Order: sequence, then C-alpha cells, then structure tokens
Amino acid sequence: MSTWQRIRNHDIIERVGHWIHLVNMVLLILSGIQIHAPWFNVFGSMNTARLVHFVDMYVFLFIGVFHVYQFFAAGKWRTAGPTLSNLKSTGGTIKYYLFLTDRKPLFNKYNPLQIITYFLLFAISAVQAVLGFALYWPMRLPVVVDAFGGLMGVRQAHYILAWVFIAFTAAHLYLVLTQPLTLTRSMVTGSYWRRAKGQRVSP
Repeated sequence: MSTWQRIRNHDIIERVGHWIHLVNMVLLILSGIQIHAPWFNVFGSMNTARLVHFVDMYVFLFIGVFHVYQFFAAGKWRTAGPTLSNLKSTGGTIKYYLFLTDRKPLFNKYNPLQIITYFLLFAISAVQAVLGFALYWPMRLPVVVDAFGGLMGVRQAHYILAWVFIAFTAAHLYLVLTQPLTLTRSMVTGSYWRRAKGQRVSP
C-alpha cells in the first residue's frame, strides 16, 4: 500500500499575499492601460483611473517591501533565493520545459527557473516603481527623468515594463493550468498530498 504524506508549501501569509498581489496587478495594469489609451475605458473617468493607479502603486510598494522583509526575516531565502544549491538543476529544468526530456528534476519548493524569474521580476518591479514615481513627481526625481532622456522616455520605459508583467502573467497562467490541479489548489489550501517517494500526483 502506498504511503501518502501531506506537503505544506504555502503558509497563510504567502497565500493571502499572492491573491492580494494578483488583484493589485490587475488593477494597476487596467488603470495604466486606460491612462495610456483613454479609449480603453474600464473605470469610467480618467480621474478614477488615475486614482486607482495612484492608490495601487502604494499597495504595490508595500507588497514589495513586505516581501523583502519576509524573504530574510522568515528565512525564505533558503528555498527561494538564487543560491548555488537552489540553482544546481537549472540545466535539467530548462531541458524539461523545452520538452527535450521527460525527466523532471527534483527541487525544493521552487524550481531554478522560478527562482531566477522571480528574482528578475522583483528587480524589474523596483525599476517600474521608480519610473512610476518619476512620472508622478518629475521635479523631485530629475535624475531618473534625465537618465531616460525626458518624461517621454520614462513613459515609454514604464509602458514597456508593464507588458513584461503582462507576459509574465500569461506564462504563469499557462504553467499553472498545465500542472497537476492538486498543486494549484495548494495556493488556496496551503498544502498538497504526494506519495512518500516524492512523486507528485493528483488525488
């Protein structure tokens, strides 16, 4: 008889934070598109779209600061940080997702590509936040404005990075929908079941 074990992989803070971040990103992207293209009318007036974007940029900033705190204070860097031990199966993971092998490498909570992607995405998030504040307070952040050749350059960079987030979200949804449902549910329940040997299976 197979022995099953319960794997707890997302604590309550991670789960709540994940869904708050999702709503936050959706609102930022939709309001940002309306500000960029007024014909894309989601929030009614432009003033409402700007207000939603303004409030959510502070939520975005708070989430980022809180993630940094959790990353170090709660020791999450051990499983989510770009350390040598966490990245050792990068080659095998790339081959697996390029359909060059059927063998899925063993890893801890996150695979190496997730760790690299999240790390880069966090860096991009920081840049995006700075660009957003530069657009809102150009006189207070002249160094940023000048570095991008003026406000138009800042707007273009801010717009392009927004599409990076949209592309990431699309890829993330694809990977979520192609993995076992039990893993997807763990972002709600906080855990999943697997055989004692370590093979993840759907219930």
